[in-house]
Amino acid sequence: MDLDQFDHQILALMQKDARQTGAELADQVGLSPAACLRRLQRLRKIGAITREIAVLSDDVTGRNITLIVTLPLNRGRPDMRARFREYFGKLPEVKHLYHVTGEADLVLILECQTMEAYADFAERHFRMDEIKGYETNVVLQTLI
Repeated sequence: MDLDQFDHQILALMQKDARQTGAELADQVGLSPAACLRRLQRLRKIGAITREIAVLSDDVTGRNITLIVTLPLNRGRPDMRARFREYFGKLPEVKHLYHVTGEADLVLILECQTMEAYADFAERHFRMDEIKGYETNVVLQTLI
């Protein structure tokens, strides 16, 4: 992709708040509102922005605990990643699923209402032959 410094600035600003107007972007980037909107449309068209989502308030979702779970997998089946993507992708608690390097193979970002709800989730979904085990980190505070 052929992106210049203005494109990179717009992308960084959109990552923090995708609801910004052309005028708000223009104030921060140093271009006209129309130029910012044209660039934004181009960035969407070329696939630099793949999707825009809404981050919901915990008060609305009732999900007050964010958990980062690492899953090491038993090797052997080439279709395993696709299977896990389909399986975990259907679960409302799963916000992100990453295939990673290191000791773990998958990292899940989950949101649950309570630790008891997470314990139930883990018991139902992490007890598969393909999963060696799991390690959980609880997010104490979101800093950015």
